[in-house]
Amino acid sequence: MLPVKATVERLPGLDERFIKPLPAMEPGQFEQWAALLKQRTGMRLPDNRMSFLVTNLGMRMRELGIADFQTYYDYVTSGREGVVEWGHLVHHLTVHETRFLRHESVLALILQHCLPADPAGCPTEPLGIDVWSVGCSTGEEPYSVAMAIDDRMRQLDAAYFLGMMASDISRAALATGRVGTYSHEKLRDIGPRWLKHYFTETDTGRFQVSEELRKRVCFNHLNILQVDDAPIGKMDIILCLNLLIYFDREQRIQIADTLAGHLQPGGMLILGVGELLNWEHPHMKRFPYANTLAFQHQ
Repeated sequence: MLPVKATVERLPGLDERFIKPLPAMEPGQFEQWAALLKQRTGMRLPDNRMSFLVTNLGMRMRELGIADFQTYYDYVTSGREGVVEWGHLVHHLTVHETRFLRHESVLALILQHCLPADPAGCPTEPLGIDVWSVGCSTGEEPYSVAMAIDDRMRQLDAAYFLGMMASDISRAALATGRVGTYSHEKLRDIGPRWLKHYFTETDTGRFQVSEELRKRVCFNHLNILQVDDAPIGKMDIILCLNLLIYFDREQRIQIADTLAGHLQPGGMLILGVGELLNWEHPHMKRFPYANTLAFQHQ
């Protein structure tokens, strides 16, 4: 341990290597890491994202006390420890900022065109609603959709069953979603009525999703390029927002085609605006709605 001067503010026991800047990433190293990410997740990392890669690798490397990118690459790609470490790293590389009710136009589309408009439109038997949130991150999106659906069906006084599947490649993000505890900042767009009905404030000032709502959302670890290996049924609604941008066009089409195959007739596929242009599918028709990119299964 190096001596610490009184004029330098440091955490007790912090080793010098943790505060030294990491070396610059060479172009060949960037290509190496980008190829690994493409191989294991299918995600494309363009050259202008080097700073993003360096920042996120650096955070994890400092946690481990690793000082150079090649050493960390060798660690991630070797042995059982590397497999475990990849699970930690993929969370840093794939999980991005999100919040509740982030896509209000998507929720409006679901309420207006995927659910009964009034009590007369409700079936006599409980209505089954199957939804899949692809790339669900830490759970804000699927819980937002579940709240919107539950609120509408309660207003209609209609019985229903909600099957909400939420999938992501990050196990750490899924764990957060399963726990269902969030900061007030994540809930800043939720009104008082929903906040009171669907959340309980904890002793630490965080907010816990109600047990009833949590039981309706099933979180699953899934690589979107390996959907064919998973037992996924037919859905009424599939959301895939802010995910396709990380793939090249050929993979975007492949993913959209796969998701279309998991829709019920009349089901709705909702993508991020601008994420897939000029896509055509024999069973899918563009569904026009403001500020959304939606397709309906014919």
